[in-house]
Amino acid sequence: MLRTKIGVFAPALTLDPAAAPGETVEAARLAEELGFESFWTSDLLTGRCPMLDPLLLLATAASVTTRLRLGTAALVPALQPLPVLAQRLATLQFLSGGRLMLGCDAGDGTWARWRGGLKDQAAWRALDIPFEERDTRTDATLARLPGVLRGEPGLLDPEQPELALSIPAAVPPLLIGGETETALRRVVTHGDHWFPALTSPASLRTGLAHLGKLAQETGRPMPGVTIAQPFGLGDDVGRPLIPNQADAVAQVYGFPDDRAKALLIGGSPQQAAEHIAEFIEAGADRIVFSTYDPAWHKQYELLAEAVALLGDQIPESHEFH
Repeated sequence: MLRTKIGVFAPALTLDPAAAPGETVEAARLAEELGFESFWTSDLLTGRCPMLDPLLLLATAASVTTRLRLGTAALVPALQPLPVLAQRLATLQFLSGGRLMLGCDAGDGTWARWRGGLKDQAAWRALDIPFEERDTRTDATLARLPGVLRGEPGLLDPEQPELALSIPAAVPPLLIGGETETALRRVVTHGDHWFPALTSPASLRTGLAHLGKLAQETGRPMPGVTIAQPFGLGDDVGRPLIPNQADAVAQVYGFPDDRAKALLIGGSPQQAAEHIAEFIEAGADRIVFSTYDPAWHKQYELLAEAVALLGDQIPESHEFH
């Protein structure tokens, strides 16, 4: 049995506003029916494609599923007041029966580059929050958030020690993105998983080796690792946003060509299974896939076929994290 968990993003890169909420409901139900572990959405206040509010979208998905875990990729805590964020997360935990996984970052990693956040910092300016304070604000929120969600008093506002959430919630797993030294130390300090996006097997191994050293230095347990990767399977896959995905990724993110080409998972289900196996052998505990094809139903089904083939690609002796 495959021990690495597989999730899918809600249709987002080709979102048809006229299709929501029906498209979200249909996608969540299909993801659960096909056996995927989790269902994810991004948090793009500004960016290159239309996006829905992530927690409202996941609440909708929660209402029509029973098993599917629900993830954000990735919220930026520094852009949200802690009391408001905590109440929204607690509400989603209540509505979903505790199925939330909180992916987050400081707003300056790979997710931010996709959003365009490093180019114009529009969201930061709109909220009148200095971009230069992103790390301190992120760390301060992550340090307090678990206690706030548990209902511990005095964390929402030190001047009102009696103030606490009226309905405490289970603390969701924290999956923290970023590849800088600051980000990796944040993972070790606050995270349950490291959550890099658009990686390659070689880059993943390098990052995990450094993460392991940081964990050892600080006496903390080694975090798990969840990665987010794009995919498009079949000969007729649609690429409405990026005609040549690998070249575009190399240009936009400044990735070397080998990393850009390694991250895109395509071809037949058999070829995809072989490619996915490389990420698993590099150390991925969970892989979350996003498709740029408007025919996302077909893509979900082809990915499920690839996952079913993975048992033949992973040696029985392979040790998972």
